[in-house]
Amino acid sequence: MNKVNAIILAGGITHDKDLRAVCQHKSFLPLYGKPMVEWVAKALKGSTNVDRVVVVGPTEMTTMTIATIADVVLPEASHEVDNLLSAMGHLDDSERTLMVTSDTPLITPTAIDDLLTNAPSADVVYAIVPKEVAQEYLPERKWIFVKATEGSFTGCSAVLFTPGIFRTHADTLRKIFDARRSVSALVRIWGIAFSIKFLLGALSVKKAEETISHRLKVLARAYVSRYPELAFDVDHVSDVALAEMKLKQMYSNA
Repeated sequence: MNKVNAIILAGGITHDKDLRAVCQHKSFLPLYGKPMVEWVAKALKGSTNVDRVVVVGPTEMTTMTIATIADVVLPEASHEVDNLLSAMGHLDDSERTLMVTSDTPLITPTAIDDLLTNAPSADVVYAIVPKEVAQEYLPERKWIFVKATEGSFTGCSAVLFTPGIFRTHADTLRKIFDARRSVSALVRIWGIAFSIKFLLGALSVKKAEETISHRLKVLARAYVSRYPELAFDVDHVSDVALAEMKLKQMYSNA
């Protein structure tokens, strides 16, 4: 397969007040001796299927070690979609591009290679992890699961997409980003029937794929990953100790 380019979204301030007391910019949160974003970039650069890595975040990154790891470091804009568009402007159009967020420090080259090698052919691919896989990986963590007819899953902060499709639908994607914390806004986008089934756990993954594909006029697919590290993100201060524990296990002999 052809290599893909990767974009790390590392912008924004820390929303959790306890985490913000430690570090204003979550991507700079120190974990096992490095800012969190560096662990993400290191994993991407270690993947055999990733070509160039672009990081979009606070301007301070240009003078940090991350600037020597990533191929390009860009200052963040005020909106996630603008950050992605900015990053894509510094990349050649590969067949597909991988987007990850900077708060996923446990991702590994193996997990990334599995996604890039086995993800279905589609305009947009969203990785999900089964409940039992996530709980076996970190049983002490309070995971958030969505119930579907096939089982319960947790989402990953990893999306594989076709650059041209993203540019075409940038305005629609901006609305989705803006609506993600508003139930009523999401209902307007996805429809009442879809939303009710989703809330009741009566929606299948296949039906979700079909609805999203129809609404966005793209081919959208989910990829069920067996790598729970893709689904672990540092959202709360309780995640910090868990992340450091896992990083120590992963890199203590490196």
